[in-house]
Amino acid sequence: MHLHKHKTKSMKIRKAIFPALSILIVLIVCVNQSVKSQSGSAKNKITDTIVNVYAGSYCKGNYVWGGAMNLAWNDLSKNIIKEKIALKTNDKNAVGIINKLNKPPFTINDLDGKSYYIKSGYGQKTLDIINKESRKKFPHKSFADLTGPLNDSDIIAYASFLKQVYFPIPFTVNETNFLGQKVKGFYAGNEDERDNVKIIDYENDDHFIISLQLKDSSDQLILAKGYDMTNPAIVVKAINDNMSEYWRSMSHRDDFEAPKLNIDQHRDYLELIQKQFANKGFEKYVIGEMFENIKFTMDEKGAKAENEAEIRPVAMSISLEPQPKPKHLVLDKPFWVVMQRKDSKNPYFLLGVNNTELMEKVK
Repeated sequence: MHLHKHKTKSMKIRKAIFPALSILIVLIVCVNQSVKSQSGSAKNKITDTIVNVYAGSYCKGNYVWGGAMNLAWNDLSKNIIKEKIALKTNDKNAVGIINKLNKPPFTINDLDGKSYYIKSGYGQKTLDIINKESRKKFPHKSFADLTGPLNDSDIIAYASFLKQVYFPIPFTVNETNFLGQKVKGFYAGNEDERDNVKIIDYENDDHFIISLQLKDSSDQLILAKGYDMTNPAIVVKAINDNMSEYWRSMSHRDDFEAPKLNIDQHRDYLELIQKQFANKGFEKYVIGEMFENIKFTMDEKGAKAENEAEIRPVAMSISLEPQPKPKHLVLDKPFWVVMQRKDSKNPYFLLGVNNTELMEKVK
């Protein structure tokens, strides 16, 4: 049978480019049709014990993860399969991804109700409802409507969230340095802009965690430099270990700089495609297609996070204390971008920035 991919439209960026995340994930499962993972060891024995629970991927050498697949996979498990999803495979990469999706660190409890939409069911009728309801809830979403057709026995599970936040005071635009290369960025140019930056933890200029304050304090935009760039669970734990109502402010002697970021990625879940279901009643289904699209931009004014996921099992015909010296909070080396709700320990977006591929070079 012919399988349709859901193609995304390019996001139109208005006058200011707000940090934005857009993720589309699609999983298509077919009846009776008979990846690569990147990991690294932690820097010491303590971090070696922290397991990476995020099924992320790499975009031009930069780690990226969004929570949409967890939401769609959870809904498929709960409302359609009625148990944890099992696939007939001994492939280590596939088993690793399945285990992470079946034990998600991220659920709807880590988002506010107005920012997400989830639905699963059978056939074209469900797909049409999803297109109508998701477009109504998020009229400015950047993705096109889902495509069909679906047969009555075909299944679709869909999840999306949209989040837009702004800094109280925009930062000053300027060139900055990342790994020795000049790129476009922004910095704290005065006292009001310094108030945007709160210090969660500071060891030295190459090892720190900061929070960029938002107009809506229910969300957080956190930047962390000097952590293992292969395991996001390590930096998430460090953030949670340092959570406080009273983070330190920058002093007039401290400085802050960051590069603008822009990511647009398509990922096919090759590890799971063509794997057969092992769940009772679904043995004739295999994963026919599974992919995600991710967009993220960050600049001096704020952040916008958009995340969309689709899963299709398709049936075939057979059915802080101030430091004594100035702190230079300059993101000129690999660092993490973490977005999460203030009342949650689980992020809804992670980005490990390892190189300048996501930045605009200065000519």
